[in-house]
Formats: sequence, C-alpha cells, structure tokens
Amino acid sequence: MQGEGPVHEFALDNASPVPISAGQEVGRAIAGTPLDRRLQAALWLLLVAFSLHGVFGRSLWGGIESREGAMIADMYRHGTWVTPTINGEPFLEKPPLLHWTGLVLCHLAGRVTEGLVRLPDALYGLGTLALVYLFLTGPRGPGQTVSPPASRQLAAWAAVFMCGTAIEFHEYARIVLTDMALTFMVTLSLYLFWRAWLRPEIGRWLLFLVVAAAAFYGKGLIGPALIWSAVALFLLWKRRLRLLAGLAVAYVPLLLIVVLPWVYALYRFAGAAAVKFAFWDNQVGRFFRFADPALPYDPFRISWEPIYYYLLRLPVHLAPWTLLLVAALVSWWRRSSPFREQLHVFFTCVVAGMFLVLHVSASKVVSYALPTYPFLLMMAGIWLLCAAERAKLSWPERLCIDVTTWGSAILFSLVPIAFAVGIFVRPDLVRTGGTAATVGSLVLAGLLLAFIAAGAPALRRLARSGSRLLAYGLGPAIVAVAAMGVVQVVTPVIERSRSWKPIATLAKQEAGRGRAVAFAGDLQADLGAFTFYLESRLQVLASADDVASYLSASDPRAVIVPEGRLRSVYPKLLSLPHTELLAGAPGTLSRSFVLLVNRSGEETTTTKPKSGVVAEH
Repeated sequence: MQGEGPVHEFALDNASPVPISAGQEVGRAIAGTPLDRRLQAALWLLLVAFSLHGVFGRSLWGGIESREGAMIADMYRHGTWVTPTINGEPFLEKPPLLHWTGLVLCHLAGRVTEGLVRLPDALYGLGTLALVYLFLTGPRGPGQTVSPPASRQLAAWAAVFMCGTAIEFHEYARIVLTDMALTFMVTLSLYLFWRAWLRPEIGRWLLFLVVAAAAFYGKGLIGPALIWSAVALFLLWKRRLRLLAGLAVAYVPLLLIVVLPWVYALYRFAGAAAVKFAFWDNQVGRFFRFADPALPYDPFRISWEPIYYYLLRLPVHLAPWTLLLVAALVSWWRRSSPFREQLHVFFTCVVAGMFLVLHVSASKVVSYALPTYPFLLMMAGIWLLCAAERAKLSWPERLCIDVTTWGSAILFSLVPIAFAVGIFVRPDLVRTGGTAATVGSLVLAGLLLAFIAAGAPALRRLARSGSRLLAYGLGPAIVAVAAMGVVQVVTPVIERSRSWKPIATLAKQEAGRGRAVAFAGDLQADLGAFTFYLESRLQVLASADDVASYLSASDPRAVIVPEGRLRSVYPKLLSLPHTELLAGAPGTLSRSFVLLVNRSGEETTTTKPKSGVVAEH
C-alpha cells in the first residue's frame, strides 16, 4: 500500500501497454464515456426489484425469522418501544434498530404481516447496495463535476450485484434479523468517513461521528468496533495520528449522548439487572470468553469457534463469487499490484481492521462477517473491470472467470431441472397446489432454464466480440435475474415444508370458537411463530403435568404440543377425554405439532377442521 494516486479516481487500465484489437479499442471508447441513461435506469429498477423479491408472499421460515418477527409483532400489538419483547418477555441480546424500523412500517400500514416484518432487512440490504454504487462512482473530489466514466459505473454495478447475490447476503436481506441493519450502518458510517476524508469539513466529520455512534443500535458495540477498527487502521497508515485522536475524543461523548437515553429507558422498563445483562454479559461476554457457568450456553458459548473459523467458512457463503474474490485479493496484495490509490488503501484497511476484530472475538458466526461483504466485493468488482480492460488475461484469471460463469450457470440450472424431475418422482414434496399451480411452476422452471442456457453463452460471445467491459460489468446483473427466477421456483416448495402457518391457523380456528390456547414447548422459535399467527400472547406450559392440569379445566381449552413431547404427555391424559388435531402434510414442519383439545364446551370431534385431521381419545 505504497504511494497515493489521485484523490478518488481509480484507474481500470493499469496493465502494461500491449497491442489491442479493434474490439478492445471499442471497449476503451466505451470506458471513457458515461453509461447510457436508459441502461442506468434499467439497472436501478432491477436493483429495487431484486432487493424486494422474495420478501412478500410467504410465511415465516426458520427459527431466527419467527423469533425476530414475533418480537416486532409483540411490540406493535402491546405498544412497546424500549426493547424487543417475545410473548411479553424482554429480549435483551440486541438493541432495537431493526425492530424500531419494523414497528414504524407496521404502524404506517396499520397491521402486521410477514412481509412487513421482513421489509426492514430488505431496505437495509438495498441501502447497502446503493452505498456500494456510491462508493465506486463517488463521492467526487474537489473540482470534479462530470459524470463518472462507464468503466467506473460498470465496476460499481458488478460489485453491487455480486454483493447482492452472494449466498449469505442474499439470504440475510430477506429474513428478519439484525445483521443486515448492522451491515448498512457500518457501510454508511464508512462512506461518510470517506466523504469527510476527501473534502474535510466540520459538518462532514460530525455527521460521520453521529452515524457511527448510532451504529450501536444496529447490533450493539460490535458496530462501533468494526467502524473504528477500519478507520483507525487507515489513519494510522496515513500517519494522521492527530486526526485519529481528535475524532476519538469527539466520538466518546457523542456515543454517550446517543446511547444513554436508551440505557435509561431500558433501566426504567426492566431494571438494573437488564442493563447489566444487555451491556456486560451480552456485549462484553460475547467478545471475551467468559467462563461463568451461570451464563446460559446459548447465546454465550454456543458460537465459540477457533480463530481460523472465518477462513474456512466464508468461501462457501461468498459463493458464487469466491474464485473471483480470490483472484482479486491475489492481484490486490501482490508486490506489483496496480491498486495503490487512496480508495484501494482504504478498502484494504477496512477489510483488515474488521477481520482483526472478528477473529479476536471469542464468539464467531458466519453472519457476523456480513459487514465485510460490501468491501470485499467492491475489491472484486474493481479487479474484474480492470481485467476486462486488459488485452490479455493470465490463465489463472481466465480460469477463475470461466469457472465462475459456467459453474453459476450449471448450479442455477440444477434448480429448475430438479423441480421438473421432482414433479413426477416426488410429487408429495414438490407439488404444492392444484394442477394449474403445478403447470405454472413447471412453465416458470422451463423459462428459467432457457434464460440460463442462453445467458451464459451470450455473455461469453459478448466478451469475445470486444465488449468484454460490458460483459464483465453486466454479468452479475444477469446472475441477479437468474437468482430471482430460482427463488420464485423454490419458494412454494420450501413454504410447504417450513411453515408453521397450517398448525397455527388450526389453533387460531379453535381460539375463534372460544378456546383458550396454550403452548407446551420450550423453543423461542416455535413460541414466536405461534404468537405471531395467533395474534396473542400464549401461556407456556413447562411440564406434562401442566398440560394435563390445563386441559382438565371446565372451560374449553387447547394446547399446542411439539411431537417430541407427546410421549411424556400421553400418560397424563389417559383418563382425560380429549381430541388431537393435526394440520399440514406428513413430514412438514406443521405436522411436527399436535393440537390437543379438551372436551369442555364446544365439541370439535364431530366436525373435521379445514386442513385438519382428527383423532379421538
């Protein structure tokens, strides 16, 4: 990281002069002019559609999503703003930026839905990708007024869609969890720092410090830690010790001003023990390896991993762009690297500083590294467009690009092929609706397969025709379109197998008949899903004796019991008349629960509920 280039411009043609073809001359001409406005508008529309795709039209999936979604619903229905709550109990592991955002959206809509509680993560993901574009096309240095050339715009779009389609980023931008809010706050803070660095003004520095302080609400102290590890390393490299010290001195009181009102509100809401748990046990305890046996295994020790954890796990979760990133990092950090400008140095410091914090922390989960994804894939985007401008690529570079292109095409093609085969081989798993729905899904799978089969060769031909710059810059956008098709094909299949909704709907029907409904499980995921769909808090029964006592009451009652607990519950119900209600297809998530209904009040054994199966005892 020696030397400094221009203030912000990053050259994409740093290769040594070599003879170039006529097609390459065309590519150079394209690189020097801004992209067509219609193409720019189309890419922005694609980005918005891509970011919102997969957010609506499905139920809650997975334990994390049901837990976090239930918190937003519980806060909305009971007027809680201070801290997330689940079934009325404070959840103190994370500050509530994500939940506040969800609450605002639900209040604006006047209701709670699965899509609304997922929408904050989608918006934070979209905001992060927009910042990736702004990082690589601006901010402009002093005196710059012209639009960025196409080479920079294409590098930006390549990075945007590579980041958006990386497996981990794609998933976490469509589920209810705090990691995407943290990623957005960290990326925004570092973008504001970069703006202030390019054009130092008091107001710009102050805005950076305020947003960096507010990053605490994304996921706690890890936000400021990731931001300052990157900023400190960059300023130390630039030997700006006085600036670093000044920013740090100004940051501490701002952080206190931003955080202390919430601390006081939390103290008033849940007491001093809650404040201690939220800050000392949870924040500090996650970073250091606390050996206190009184602390629960989950969350304090469940994610303890060795120091090399991220080196082994991240390559899979950065797919399908892992090989391109490896090639980029090799080129980025080799001795003769052309990437020596200030922006390149800054990205290097960001990645190095963040991974220093992540590796040192005792608690390690792949999703904790999400804030590094925008910067890693911006580095890959810059490298990819530099490679596009060179007349000749080395064989390792060609191999990485070809394997990524054809590997992605093959992997995406397997989804519609597997779906089409599954309709006939395993119809019990794949057919999710009537004949019309099945035929529609099959047609969609065929269209997706045709798009993939035509897209990969078309990109290769475009690259060989002399428009390699366009092919490399727009290739990740083509992958984003294919990813949208894959999501559309698999969503109904996953919905059928991973949804709590059938059994929850059955329980809600019984509640509508006047039955009090309780839950006999011990998992927050299950409890969250049932409180979300029943739109009420539930009494939790801890033992089989509690279940029997609850159902022996004279008023009509029902209990949702996980299948695994039935063996201990059945002996307690031998002398108690009751009915078992099942919902969902065999082997699905909903079928792993049984709704036990007592025989008091309105009988249910004479009428088979919708989607329900009755067994009398």
